[in-house]
Amino acid sequence: MNNIRNKYAIVGVGESKRSKNSGVTPLHLALDAARAAIADAGLEAKDIDGFMSYSENDSCTPHQVATYLGVRPGVVKEILGGGSSTELLIADAIGLIETGQAKTVLIYRAMNGRSGMRMGGGGWSTDLLQNAFDGGSFLIPYGAGSPGQWFGLFATRHMHLNGLTQEHLGHVCTSFYEHAQRNPNAFFYGKPLTLEDYMQTAHLSSPFTKHDFCLESDEANAIIVTSTERAKDCKSTPVKIMGMAARQSVSHAHYWKNLDEVASDYVAPELYKAAGISPEDIDVASIYDCFSWVVLRQLEAYGLAPKGEVGDFVAAGNLRLNGKLPTNTAGGMLSEGYTHGMNNVLEIVRQVRHEYAGTNRQVENCEIGICTGWAGPDIAGAMILSK
Repeated sequence: MNNIRNKYAIVGVGESKRSKNSGVTPLHLALDAARAAIADAGLEAKDIDGFMSYSENDSCTPHQVATYLGVRPGVVKEILGGGSSTELLIADAIGLIETGQAKTVLIYRAMNGRSGMRMGGGGWSTDLLQNAFDGGSFLIPYGAGSPGQWFGLFATRHMHLNGLTQEHLGHVCTSFYEHAQRNPNAFFYGKPLTLEDYMQTAHLSSPFTKHDFCLESDEANAIIVTSTERAKDCKSTPVKIMGMAARQSVSHAHYWKNLDEVASDYVAPELYKAAGISPEDIDVASIYDCFSWVVLRQLEAYGLAPKGEVGDFVAAGNLRLNGKLPTNTAGGMLSEGYTHGMNNVLEIVRQVRHEYAGTNRQVENCEIGICTGWAGPDIAGAMILSK
């Protein structure tokens, strides 16, 4: 891999209104987010020559977004994917800029994830569910027909082997809900969660309660990537990309032989090598949180908490704003909103550029942040950002 350390930056982030029933199309949401990101960067639509997005057959095309912005794009790209797609498309954007095929790229995720097509719920056909999980025909006929049930199986095994408890999952949830109370745009703003309340909540799919599931929301997020050289002409403070591991997978043939491994275990060493830092250098984190347990497993994989001690790590309050590793400081997908992880990237950008300075949301002395993506135990990506 060519050394891209600090050669590229995120210069704009934006989002649409977040709701449970937008009343508009994903295209409308995408345009709102795109215009917000363009304004954040101090650019004009004509400055964008690459448009990219990811979806689960539930969105609009980059060509449509470019057209409605009045731009003839040099590059358009859309991929089928959820978690870890943000990191993958940022890496793709860097590749296009590196090879001279684009100069400035806008990446977005737009979805009516609550009022339209819901993961494992309304809008999904049986065929889509089968295809959503490789080997689904071996699980779905026996009742495991949703991500919550699949992930519950992985979580139960990992928790059993490593001494993790329901209470440890609760500390993840209560930490992120606490962050949401500082974020007026979070779904659960004004709805705090105590550990006592969490522990009294019934399971939806063991070991998960309703609090352990990510939200379903109608919204769009957008990110603009360019070179650090061009970033000097932007209005915003650029956030540099120190290193990436775009998206790696563990083949199913390999994975089913060792359920204790996840793709993040392979991503982490490459990520830190590319960035030239170690886990101890991380000040703030956005950890993909489709389910609470996924956070615990990734904290181990990325060396942010010692394996076998991650339960004690979260129980000590280390994910909170004044902890050792403030994590998902806008509330994350558990309590802010859900765009398959892009909203977590927006938050880490804002933290690293100190956008919340002078408020109770800013992580003090925050210079380096990590964003992780997770499409399942077998697919993951991540990146490290700095001011």
